[in-house]
Amino acid sequence: MAFIDYDLTQEKLRGIEVDGLKWTVSHAYSHSPFYRRKLDEAGLLPEDIRSLDDLQRLPLIDKEDLQKEYPFPLLSAPLEKIVRIHASSGTTGKRKILSYSQHDIDVWADMFSRCYEMAGCTTEDRVQIAVGYGLWTAGVGFQGGCERLGAMAVPLGPANADMHCEMMVDIGSTVFCSTASMALLMAEEITQRGLRDRIRLKRVIMGAERHSDAMRSRIQELLGVEDIFDIYGLTELYGPGTGLDCHYHAGIHYWADLFIYEILDPVTLQPVAPGQEGELVVTTMGKEGSPLIRYRTHDVTRLLEGE
Repeated sequence: MAFIDYDLTQEKLRGIEVDGLKWTVSHAYSHSPFYRRKLDEAGLLPEDIRSLDDLQRLPLIDKEDLQKEYPFPLLSAPLEKIVRIHASSGTTGKRKILSYSQHDIDVWADMFSRCYEMAGCTTEDRVQIAVGYGLWTAGVGFQGGCERLGAMAVPLGPANADMHCEMMVDIGSTVFCSTASMALLMAEEITQRGLRDRIRLKRVIMGAERHSDAMRSRIQELLGVEDIFDIYGLTELYGPGTGLDCHYHAGIHYWADLFIYEILDPVTLQPVAPGQEGELVVTTMGKEGSPLIRYRTHDVTRLLEGE
């Protein structure tokens, strides 16, 4: 089953973005006291948002807003519609807890399945998941997308090297999902144990940590895989699966029918020129439980135009 719309035109995308922005502002204003207060302070009503040009009229929000509104920040749906919560690590204060409706869970699975599809995965793959489970979004995100695609999930989490090696050999895992450091550790373990000829790995998907080209090359050399992909995501944006680099490895492809990305100067908070580095600010489209309107991620990046 294909989840990527390969025929999505710029005109169609612009319509999706405008409709998504209008819906999100209206939904948040109607159901979230926090967003209603923020919009009232800005002198805005949902009907004032008519085009993408109105995006910059909306107030920015930051992680402090999520922490002040603890334990259910940005909640924009009745609690009886919330089927799950996830949270950040909480290393800089109270955990940022995000709420998920069943619709949000379904969208997240669809979104993540796109990442697997773009990495070349199919229903014939066996996906060994070595990232953490629990309040963090990683493990369950990787698993949900895998199952939505129709591949076999092997949900080990960050187990020990013995168990991972055993499953790779016995189950015949073809995809390995982990942090970069875990991938390198497993590549070295496979080599030291002489298991290279007994495993069937074809791809590695890595996230949550930065890695160098040299590190990627080393992992690929030791494991003999066809390709290694870098995945992006934040708990605030559902979790991992927000985007993935393709086999050209020239940048992350993000899902523009689900998110509106802005790149702003972190000091002036004004848009920067295309291709110039700045802070990533995100607005979600269609997210029910904890929608984001102009959320400052504090991630530094740039938008690359073109195909």
